[in-house]
Amino acid sequence: MIGIVCGGGKYPRLVIESCIKKGFDICLLIIGRTDRFDNYSKLPKLCVNFGKIGLALEFFKLNRVDKIVFAGHVKRPKLSELDLDRVGINWLLKLWYPMIFKGDNALLSAVSCLFAQENIQVVSGTNFLDDVLLKEGTYSDIELSKKERNDIILGIREAQSLGLQDIGQGVVISDGRIIAREDKWGTDALISRCYEGILVKTSKPQQDFRLDLPTIGVDTIENLHRHGFKGLVIEAGKTIVIDKEAVVQKAKEYRLFFQAILLSKKRRIFIMAGEASGDYLGARLMRSIKRLDNDVEFIGIGGHCMDRAGLIRLFSISELSIIGIWEIIGKIFSMKKCIKRTADTILRYQPDVVIGIDSSGFNFRVYKILKKNKFMSSIIHYVAPPVWAWRKWRAKSLHKFIDKLMVLLPFEKEIFSKYQLPTVFVGHTIAMDRDFLPVSEKKDQRYVTVTLLPGSRPSEIEKHMPILREFTELMAKKYSNVRFMLPTITEIAPLIKKHVDNWKIKPTVSTKKMKKVKAYNMSDVAVAASGTVTLELAKMQVPFVVIYKTSFVSYFLVKKLIQIPYVCLVNILSGRALVKELLQRECTAKNIFDEVTDLLFSGKAQTQREEFKKIMNQLAAEPDCAAKEVVETINNATC
Repeated sequence: MIGIVCGGGKYPRLVIESCIKKGFDICLLIIGRTDRFDNYSKLPKLCVNFGKIGLALEFFKLNRVDKIVFAGHVKRPKLSELDLDRVGINWLLKLWYPMIFKGDNALLSAVSCLFAQENIQVVSGTNFLDDVLLKEGTYSDIELSKKERNDIILGIREAQSLGLQDIGQGVVISDGRIIAREDKWGTDALISRCYEGILVKTSKPQQDFRLDLPTIGVDTIENLHRHGFKGLVIEAGKTIVIDKEAVVQKAKEYRLFFQAILLSKKRRIFIMAGEASGDYLGARLMRSIKRLDNDVEFIGIGGHCMDRAGLIRLFSISELSIIGIWEIIGKIFSMKKCIKRTADTILRYQPDVVIGIDSSGFNFRVYKILKKNKFMSSIIHYVAPPVWAWRKWRAKSLHKFIDKLMVLLPFEKEIFSKYQLPTVFVGHTIAMDRDFLPVSEKKDQRYVTVTLLPGSRPSEIEKHMPILREFTELMAKKYSNVRFMLPTITEIAPLIKKHVDNWKIKPTVSTKKMKKVKAYNMSDVAVAASGTVTLELAKMQVPFVVIYKTSFVSYFLVKKLIQIPYVCLVNILSGRALVKELLQRECTAKNIFDEVTDLLFSGKAQTQREEFKKIMNQLAAEPDCAAKEVVETINNATC
């Protein structure tokens, strides 16, 4: 027998009528009022409050139920509203985490697992219904402008991003921006908060199609019309449309645009970056993969670069962008929550491949959870952890939770390959980036131009900006014609500008990549926080000084553990102190000033430039090498 768990709306009645028509034996477990189903007097029925799990299971057992259908919307109860019996208390102890911290999809999936333990299978109501899903097509005569169609494309991506977070399934978009997102109160409440725009409603990327399918009806169209909407876009084949003919007729009557879009079954890539350099690498990798195979979708964690490349984002890198042992301790609980949330999403979403970029502290913990839960798809890590610098013992165990490692530095392949980990050198993206090209034109001799690169993490900005402020004042006293450029990234630009507002000598702040390239080409010298940006300077032939300052505890511990004489990648690759490193106590405005002055008026700058060319040659590989490795991994898995 089939048990139908009846919530609100018209959907339960559709399932009931269809099951009766097809001759299925059914019984009804009703959540809330029973009078909605009084005309089904011949069917076994039980009305229960939330929490009476034991009573519900007895009812199903009495009627020999082996399959159940969740039909209709049920408002998530507050803990104070639960009417718990003994079994209900036991279930609550198992469900409290998804009930409090997760979305509906995660909660209902957990409930399904508990029913499975009682030998009751949860199935989709659409298994028993005919003709409730719309096929791809436009169901109105309204023509949209090109701008509005672009709005829909953005809306679909944002709706999927929202669904990925298990918050809702719909967004309202107007004039190129999302004006509202669905929350726990549902679609009707979303519509009621708005007075314009287009509603875009899709299934969740990790949707369990037995549960919580997107649903619309005549009431939805009435509500859209009442609030002045231009139209509605739903996902074809995955949205329940109650009384389709009436819905289509109402949309035409109200002159609403109505379209069902088929989101093709694409190969799924979950990709995650934890900081700005990873966001840059991730965006380039995504575009390279699309050049080789456009039938893919990217979901995961990233910043603005990956967003522009088409990422459906779970959350932003700003939640992960920390560095240093002391700083990590301060955010340990929020980090653990992000790790679990990411792993849970991947396990529900079941991508064809997982790609983690750098950020080994975060990514490796996610990988371990996936492997513990028997995740079958390949895990690729892009950018090796610097075990050659410290913690060499880590290299021995990486093969246990990583299936392939893509490295940026040529000497890393030999290090990891000897520890049973398939490793491939894919070249450093900066060495192959055609945007980073130095121009041969003579610099403007009227100015001494200095580029400031304080870092990409908030903790770095807070440490370096006061020192750089003092440095700019020293330079201005010495050189009346000095000017400063400060290229940064969108995520931290507000923090940069907050500091710069109080500077006497204000640098030109920019966030666009090509403005950064222009700043490099204008620069006589640069001052840079240690990191990937030093390779950009080397590629652009800009002489520079490296700075870095962190908390005392972090520096003390790293100093004890680090096993190489340099921190700057350029120095590591050249094998000597080509670039001056001013770290911790030596990172002072006076020391930076002295080193910059020395670079401007000695032969050191030319020596750096000559060595920079050799380093870039070391880091080059064939185009799209990393993307080819990813596509090959997916293809091998599907063969």
